[in-house]
Amino acid sequence: MKAFLARWRPGHVVAAWCVYWVGLAAVTLTSTLLAIARVTSAPKNTANVSVSFSNTALHITVSQIGKATYEASASLGQIAFWVGVPPLALYALWLFTRRRPGGTPRSLGEGDAESLPRPDVPESARSSTIHSRAPHA
Repeated sequence: MKAFLARWRPGHVVAAWCVYWVGLAAVTLTSTLLAIARVTSAPKNTANVSVSFSNTALHITVSQIGKATYEASASLGQIAFWVGVPPLALYALWLFTRRRPGGTPRSLGEGDAESLPRPDVPESARSSTIHSRAPHA
């Protein structure tokens, strides 16, 4: 899987997010939409759909002839988790497996600062050394 994700570009990650969100909506909303569609074709004044948001929870109730035929609820935390965490986890995994342009450093904090590219500095200034302006003792 590491090699698979390493070949991805940012567009692939965004496309994977969109596919995930469409799939999540299809899985979670299909039964709700089918229940709503079923009661909208019922005779007039025999069906009711109510949606409420209270105490950080979303509640959907579909009733027909005074009897609840479908109920669904989700807390704001659950909704935020399912919408946000898997795409962020995929993004973090993608960042971790990506190829780094200059090779991998030996460890954080190590490496020669002079070997890093500095596009804003001319080549002649790259080889100069920095002198201290402090007075010599």
